[in-house]
Amino acid sequence: MVKEVNHACEKLNEKLGISVSLPNPKKKTLKAASVCNFAVGVGLVVAGVVFPSKWCAVLGGLGIISSVVLRHESGGRKDEQ
Repeated sequence: MVKEVNHACEKLNEKLGISVSLPNPKKKTLKAASVCNFAVGVGLVVAGVVFPSKWCAVLGGLGIISSVVLRHESGGRKDEQ
C-alpha cells in the first residue's frame, strides 16, 4: 500500500512540476508502529468499557484495525529488518 501511494504521489509531482518525496518506512519501523497502535488501541478500548465515553472504544477499535493493517503491510516487505 505504501508503494502505491508513493507511486501516485510521484505521478502527481511530475504533473505539477514539483519535487516532494515521501518516506519509505522499513519493515522494523512498520512493526514498531503496529505494536504501538495496538497498545494504544487496547488501552482506549478498556477506557471506553470502564468509563461511560464510548468514543474511546471507537478510537481504540480504529487503533487496533490500524495495527492489523500495519502488520500486514510489514509482512510484505522484503527489506532488511
